[in-house]
Amino acid sequence: MKNNPPEVDFAELLRANQSRIYGFIHSLVRNLDDTDDLFQQTSVVLWNKFAQYDPTRSFFAWACGIARFEINNFLRSRSRQKLYFTDDLNLLLMQMADTFTVAETDARQDALQFCMQKLRHGDREIIQECYSGAKNIHSAAEKRGRSKHSIHNSLRRIRRALMECIERTLAMQTRTGGNA
Repeated sequence: MKNNPPEVDFAELLRANQSRIYGFIHSLVRNLDDTDDLFQQTSVVLWNKFAQYDPTRSFFAWACGIARFEINNFLRSRSRQKLYFTDDLNLLLMQMADTFTVAETDARQDALQFCMQKLRHGDREIIQECYSGAKNIHSAAEKRGRSKHSIHNSLRRIRRALMECIERTLAMQTRTGGNA
């Protein structure tokens, strides 16, 4: 960081990391409205605590640490809703997120985008419908004249295919030392 005023440094760091922080939050709460609210709340807390940030460390890791507290508070307040994972599962997911470096996370996100493009059009549509905004499995099933169970089975198959594709893509990148 240069000799900028703190608000300039903060704005630059937040701008450079906002999509990854947002993605981290979304991976744990899955609802876009809740993700938006949590991202805003996390951003406010980040700004209020920015004087405590150590610029020799990763801003993204620091921000995710703060986001974890905000997510935990949110999930605790919403614990009766079935759409959210249990505290134990959320803790496990957050710990797993800590095991990946920024470069590994970026590589996995790139591999996911690559693999999403390789999916059949219909499979891509199901994924987008079931994991975005107001749409859900019920609406995807209705639109296709299928049962929710059938959509669940399709999602399980698609997720397995994506996982295998990501692993192959990452392995290929490791062997070739670059992009697959």
